[in-house]
Amino acid sequence: MEARRVLVNQRERRLRSGWRLLIGLFTFGFVLVVASGVQAVLLGLSVTIPLLAGGLALAGSLLFYGINTGTLVGLSWWLDGRTIPGLGLGGDGWWRNLAFGLALGVAMPTAVFLVELALGHVAVDGVLVTRPDNQFGVVVPASAGVFGTLLFFVGVGVFEEVLSRGYLFQNIAEGLDGLGPIGARGAIGTAAVVTSALFGVLHLTNPNATLLSTFNIAVVGLFFAGTYLVTGDLGIAIGVHVTWNFSLSSLYGFPVSGLTTPATVLSVRQTGPTLVTGGRFGPEGGLVFYLALAVGIALTWWWVRREEGAIRFHSEIADPDLRNPKRPVQTGNDDD
Repeated sequence: MEARRVLVNQRERRLRSGWRLLIGLFTFGFVLVVASGVQAVLLGLSVTIPLLAGGLALAGSLLFYGINTGTLVGLSWWLDGRTIPGLGLGGDGWWRNLAFGLALGVAMPTAVFLVELALGHVAVDGVLVTRPDNQFGVVVPASAGVFGTLLFFVGVGVFEEVLSRGYLFQNIAEGLDGLGPIGARGAIGTAAVVTSALFGVLHLTNPNATLLSTFNIAVVGLFFAGTYLVTGDLGIAIGVHVTWNFSLSSLYGFPVSGLTTPATVLSVRQTGPTLVTGGRFGPEGGLVFYLALAVGIALTWWWVRREEGAIRFHSEIADPDLRNPKRPVQTGNDDD
């Protein structure tokens, strides 16, 4: 009986968060390797069949992100016992928040572009341009490249948010809530810092990354976590993530997280100081990033007040609704 209590949260009728996270990450790691193999096969075919190179490379990436996102959703449903809205992927207002996030993800890079243009830090060299020297290794017509990049960043945005602000964030917050003196707010705050720091570190291996770019990406993670905390879902975070990456790289032609995409609507040349513009890493690696962040925070604040009437902290993230109803607490505390 004592061993069972170590493994299972009796009130929630599921494994404790530490065990769930251990099993979940092991399973996810295995699937990640398999998905990487599938992607590698399609990338290999893209080299041997140049005519289909762009399509095969895109298919490989979308399969990679689709398989891994599906695995995380499945683990959250089966192992964690959450509902889909409990993972932040649904509920009242989710679609409206997603739509707002998609619009915000365009507005933020637009502010960066206009300010850099006004200051003379960027010059426009062309319109609807193919870029053969991209890090994706494919050369495609400009229109196809822009559309393919949008699909690619849909996969990236959904996967990274479900992983960082969804699966990892929620399990860490649930595990810490009630641990000693840590309450729901402390658990959520710690989860936000940990997952945001991890988000930044994971981008440290990107081309042209710097310590400033890594710090800025971690701050982006905190912003995304903040949108989750004030709305209770991942709609804004996913929306901004998708269109920020796309607009920055393939609408305005900047590098995004150190990457150059195969095509862009506007081709630009950065002429300002690297500390400000981010240089070859893109605006995320420079001080101009904080202009975009200010726009994002201000508009998100306005949106949430418009939708909910007031800004409030959704502390229930650390104690979500589960598919199986929780048992009433009779004696003691059986928190994770």
